[in-house]
Amino acid sequence: YECHGHFARAMCTAGGIFAICALPSPPTITMTAMDVDFELSQQLQGHESQVRCVAILGDGTLVSGGLDSKVIMWRRPSPTEGFALIKTLGLHTDFIYALAPSHSESGSFYSGSKDRTAMKCDSEGNPCMQFEGHEGPVCSVVEIGAKVVTGSWDGTAKVWDCSNGTCLHTLDAGAHAVTVAALPSGEIVTGSQDKSLRVFKGTECVHKVAEAHGDIIRAIASSSTSLLTASNDQSLKLWSFDGLEMATLAGHQSFVYGATFSSDSQEIISSSDDCTLKVWAVADTSCKQSIVHAGTVWQGCSMPNGDVATACADMVVRVWTRDPARMASDAERSTQRDIAEQAAIAAAQKGSSSVPMDTATDISQMPSTVGKKNGEIKCFKDGGTVFAFSWNAGARQWDKIGEVVGQQEEKKQYEGDAVFPAGEYDFIFDVDMGAGLGMRKLPFSRGQNPLVVAEAFCSREQINKANTEQIRQFIIQNAGEGAAAGGTGAGAGSGSGGASSAPTPAPPAEPESSIFPVMQPAVFKDGKFEALQGKILEFNGQVDESLRLDAVEVSHLTEGIKKLQTGVTTELRNVEKEMIIQKLGQWPQDKLFPVVDLWRLFLVHPASSDLYKGTDRGTAYILQMLGYLAAETNGPLGLCSARYLANLFIYQTNKYAAFDKREYILKGMEAALSSTNKHTKVACTSILLNIAVVLHESSQPPKAWDIDCAQKVARLAMDFLGKAGAEDEDAKNRAVLAIGSLLPRDRANKATVAAECKAAGLLSKLPSSVTASVRAELEKLLG
Repeated sequence: YECHGHFARAMCTAGGIFAICALPSPPTITMTAMDVDFELSQQLQGHESQVRCVAILGDGTLVSGGLDSKVIMWRRPSPTEGFALIKTLGLHTDFIYALAPSHSESGSFYSGSKDRTAMKCDSEGNPCMQFEGHEGPVCSVVEIGAKVVTGSWDGTAKVWDCSNGTCLHTLDAGAHAVTVAALPSGEIVTGSQDKSLRVFKGTECVHKVAEAHGDIIRAIASSSTSLLTASNDQSLKLWSFDGLEMATLAGHQSFVYGATFSSDSQEIISSSDDCTLKVWAVADTSCKQSIVHAGTVWQGCSMPNGDVATACADMVVRVWTRDPARMASDAERSTQRDIAEQAAIAAAQKGSSSVPMDTATDISQMPSTVGKKNGEIKCFKDGGTVFAFSWNAGARQWDKIGEVVGQQEEKKQYEGDAVFPAGEYDFIFDVDMGAGLGMRKLPFSRGQNPLVVAEAFCSREQINKANTEQIRQFIIQNAGEGAAAGGTGAGAGSGSGGASSAPTPAPPAEPESSIFPVMQPAVFKDGKFEALQGKILEFNGQVDESLRLDAVEVSHLTEGIKKLQTGVTTELRNVEKEMIIQKLGQWPQDKLFPVVDLWRLFLVHPASSDLYKGTDRGTAYILQMLGYLAAETNGPLGLCSARYLANLFIYQTNKYAAFDKREYILKGMEAALSSTNKHTKVACTSILLNIAVVLHESSQPPKAWDIDCAQKVARLAMDFLGKAGAEDEDAKNRAVLAIGSLLPRDRANKATVAAECKAAGLLSKLPSSVTASVRAELEKLLG
């Protein structure tokens, strides 16, 4: 946990608890690995909710824990291969908050959970000791010799005997969440939600810093020469062991959740709610690199070979490397960067920018505007368009992230309950109440008092009022800067209270068309089930034995496939869905194409909607398919992935989950439409058509028309028509239908798409197979 302030000055009387030392001098090597940026190496998918923690074990195994209450073990089959999922462990009954390696038994590890227990497992993941006694979730674990120390939300740290699970001591570590670490000399360091830092020798607290940070201390790490802390105050600090504050590392834009040293102690790795992993040089405390993710980065860990693993809220564990031999393909790296940058833009829309959207600085002032912190996101207005930029402190320049779209957010309708009345709110948050309770809705509008709303939520859900502060911080964090200044007079049930806007003029009437817009999605429901099952069973004999389906599992899979073949009226058992989605999903990528094709057919069944409910709305599955499509654009896996994305538009839940991620999907189509596989191109143009269909149906006045999305679909379709070959007649026809489906709404909204289509010569690019009636309808809509 973070330790900021004047920790060391009063510690001389503690009798040599700390050994005085200085930070190492800068290395004199001219060129080191630190001069090379980290690049994406792998994206490990297996978790079904946010990944909260990662750790590297002594035998090279990577372990990750998540809000799906699972611990996953990943191993490299050989030193030259990437990590593969070896085993999924159900060690706990609730969220996994902490993982730590055992230094005494290579490959063994510890886990801490919201279920108030910690567990020790052997190198194969078998539980061998449970540590039970905390009155709150276990959020931090560290091994010190023959003992293990746990930190908990109950405000204590407990010291346990590793051999028998006996609790030896309970240490008063402050209030609420406690994080723990060990000094090289064996003392225990704790940080807590009360901002205090404490040092224990045995059961005695030999030093305490009451205000070590400006906010909650989230993480503590130590190297052989110094101590590192991280905090919700958005900073990290370096300390000497005698408590002298050596440096403050500022640059994160939100809470800093994790901090650790690199394997050689020359660098610091920090993770934050601002969706970045930052790499800092210990020698001069400069930020060397900021790696943007598509969600909160909960933790990072350094590996002996110099690689770094991150745990992200988008349900993906990522491995980053400086070794070109271990870097992912250019396509996969580019896709990940694009998705992450779009997430940064979305964060800017929510208030991450230092300037409100409506008062964005004119771009002419950008050359004279200096960023306050490395990685700061700021918006500049260029004419009528707002762009997000990130401050690059090393180059002293603003790096463009992209255009900020949809600045005016629509209010959301809440159906009402006993505490919060029905009406429009600025936000309706999904609050995860844990296993067995699921999600609860929390409505909030700017101008309300977050504290009052948090108290009302606790009252409605009948949970302990001690959760109020955590919920208040959650509201402020997710509602942006305006939430923190909410007035004290706003009650929990207050609606948005804003004055209604003046009525807008009625749009021009849409011309009647018998063809456009197309109202049914283009999907791929047919499948050769027997051949598909035969290929899966063939691959089942080729995959690693740990991933292989046994006879019982094969029977469950067979039964599930038969039900999918029968039709939508049959009900799939949970064990059958588990075989189809989870068990087969663990296979290596070169064996996945029949699996993804089976998933494509699963989307024809209404049970598939369960994957796209909840707060994440199936984001991980969509990103997984886009990743496969980028990696194998011309192969069978790419084809199956594209068809999967098209089939998302069959059912309402899945359709709007995909539409919500339309920017990512359309970005993925840019390269995929250049595939050499004509069937893949048919699937990709089907996706364009499906997005156009939903865009039309979701923009019925007075709902807004997403002109940016419409232009993107039209441009992709036009570009494809210009380069498609004679063998692409089917794909070209679907591209035409996509454009035609945009035009009715476009005509009522300034006809921007129609103007672009006419300028690009759409009618001259129509394929010969287009009927006379379709051509006539297009001519009428283009005007």
